[in-house]
Amino acid sequence: MLGSARTRLLISSALLGVARFASAHHSVAGEFDVHKMVRLNGVVSKVDWANPHIYVHVSVKDDHGGITEWRLESVPVAMMRKAGLSKEMLLGHGQPATVEVYPARDGTPHLGFMVKITYVDGHHYQFAPDSPATAAR
Repeated sequence: MLGSARTRLLISSALLGVARFASAHHSVAGEFDVHKMVRLNGVVSKVDWANPHIYVHVSVKDDHGGITEWRLESVPVAMMRKAGLSKEMLLGHGQPATVEVYPARDGTPHLGFMVKITYVDGHHYQFAPDSPATAAR
């Protein structure tokens, strides 16, 4: 009996460890710096409409006139569909957009979480609350 109780304890401990890891993996604040905001001006070049998270690729002109491709994580497909959004709507028909982004916490360049995208015609989609640092603006 002692062996089975010990086995259950070990399995429970392992599952709790995995649950903590999974929770951290899916936490925006765990992967991205929610106290910083980066504003990008560019064009949505591609949308990876797949689980577990949609990725939006934005082509941004850099200071030297070159194009830098940003890869922006977003919400899961189910949440996007529930909000009534589609892949085509995010593409924005090639029009320029301003994208507010939480940058990667580990400093990975050109990677972030898309907080808000605003197209030149004025329509926008908000995916997360503004960061505490920018909410007071």
